[in-house]
Amino acid sequence: MLNDQIQSFCSPWIGAQNKIWESILHLGHKHTYPKGSMILGGGQPVDHLYYLYAGRIKYSKMNADGDEKIVWYIDKGNIFGAAPFFDRQPIKNMCNALVATEDCEVYTFSRSCFNDEIVGNHPEIVSNLIESMAYKIFLAVNRGGDLASLPSRVCKVLLYVIQRQSDSGARKDNKVSSEGISQQELAVILGVHRVTLNNAIVQLKREGIIEHISKRSLVVNNIKQLVEYAQQ
Repeated sequence: MLNDQIQSFCSPWIGAQNKIWESILHLGHKHTYPKGSMILGGGQPVDHLYYLYAGRIKYSKMNADGDEKIVWYIDKGNIFGAAPFFDRQPIKNMCNALVATEDCEVYTFSRSCFNDEIVGNHPEIVSNLIESMAYKIFLAVNRGGDLASLPSRVCKVLLYVIQRQSDSGARKDNKVSSEGISQQELAVILGVHRVTLNNAIVQLKREGIIEHISKRSLVVNNIKQLVEYAQQ
């Protein structure tokens, strides 16, 4: 499907980058957040590093008109909140909110714990954090600077939806069926209006690439052509 570079540096989903932090969970404090709750947001300062042990969160921005743009989804096994933690700036300067999309279990590490315990005694943890922050910078730059057409960007996201399933969807020749994604969520990920997105989907259907797309299911008639579109 997508080559490794496109898959790694354009995906709106961040897979586990920081599992090594589970070796030092005893230094942190455990918190639970029900689905739909705000974990970070509201302009508060960030004085802890957060490790997502279970669940998933979305990292999003919202303008004055209430239009939302999802920066990315973060899976379990990731540190989050690192940028405002180190920059000492309110979270509102980088995004509006980090919200639990599933019930979440989170461990927090205080500034004093990081400076006094982790930095001096766990260099492998610090190295892992730096590497994951560098990855997120590449991800933000590549997604923000993606000059591909909207149909191409739609195809990228649809491929990620298919690839995130362990069985890569049900296949029959060049046709693939998988769990779906709502057009509303797709529009929010891409940062476009629903009408604009619908025009791109109509084009892909007219070209025989997509048969059906909804929250429950996705049917791609021509997976080869979908991949070619995504790589433009």
